[in-house]
Amino acid sequence: MKNTEVWNISEKDFPENGDLKDILRFISRYAILAPSGHNTQPWKIRINDDSLELIADFTRSLPVIDPLNRQLITSVGASAGNIFTALNYFGFNYNFEYINKSNDNFAVLIIPIKGRIKNQKDKNLFLALTKRRTNRNPFEEKLIDGLIIQSFQTIVSEEKIKLSVMEGEYREKLISIIEEGDKLQSSNQKFCKELSEWVHPERSDSKDGIPGYAFGQNDVITTSGPFYIGNLDWGKIQAGRDRNLIKGSPLIVILESRNNEPEDWFKTGIALERLLLCAASENISASYLNQPLEIPELNQRVKSELNIKGFPQQILRMGYGKPVKPTPRRNLEEILLK
Repeated sequence: MKNTEVWNISEKDFPENGDLKDILRFISRYAILAPSGHNTQPWKIRINDDSLELIADFTRSLPVIDPLNRQLITSVGASAGNIFTALNYFGFNYNFEYINKSNDNFAVLIIPIKGRIKNQKDKNLFLALTKRRTNRNPFEEKLIDGLIIQSFQTIVSEEKIKLSVMEGEYREKLISIIEEGDKLQSSNQKFCKELSEWVHPERSDSKDGIPGYAFGQNDVITTSGPFYIGNLDWGKIQAGRDRNLIKGSPLIVILESRNNEPEDWFKTGIALERLLLCAASENISASYLNQPLEIPELNQRVKSELNIKGFPQQILRMGYGKPVKPTPRRNLEEILLK
């Protein structure tokens, strides 16, 4: 199986006559399409007769940029968001409960309720599951309609997450903070080593990590290659590129949570993925600008200088862009636990 073939899922393959275990196995194919930091895919799944366990895989952690596993657990939340969206679409109500919820031992149990409802809830989100991409290329100048932005705010609020739009002086302040983040990270040898371990050449057959093509046009990391990440002072170049990307993006948003515990990170992941699916259903692309949130002193500046009352969890640029290829994924068999 090629490393992007897992994106080719047809709802026609849904096991209408199968048992719940067959259905959960099919639903799990959507779980692995979720985004994750450096495309580490830090999740495992155990399918029981009547439930599904989604388990954080801490062997895929990023200790330099994510020492508390905040982003890792957010990624698990994004995977759960895909599961919930697919369950909704196929007519299943569900309950979920935390098995463990510490930052080094995190898992949830998802329990579908017997009896399907034929209402195809979340249809637009479901249809976007296989189309969602992280798009690091420049966006078109076309503005995003205010009603669409309101729908973004509504969908994340379902998980008690707030979406703040960065405009005017706040956008300019954020640009400066992100530029500082680029420079600090590029000069950090541990950061460069960690990043280089997850960046792969264009023709790599790796099923995880970031292939060169996914970095976007004229990205310095793409052109210099994984080896040079640790041997080239690329911070200034990347900072300039990020400045241009932000200035050319019609929408910059920050997702914030009320508290900053593993449960909040998980909820952020659900909200993030449903936001991205909502955007994809409108042909709107997104990519991340989370550098400041990976550096404690800059994280604090984001909070204080940008009037963020809660805890900043994700920084996104959003807009209309040209289609991009999907990034690799491990196949379902590689993440299933017996």
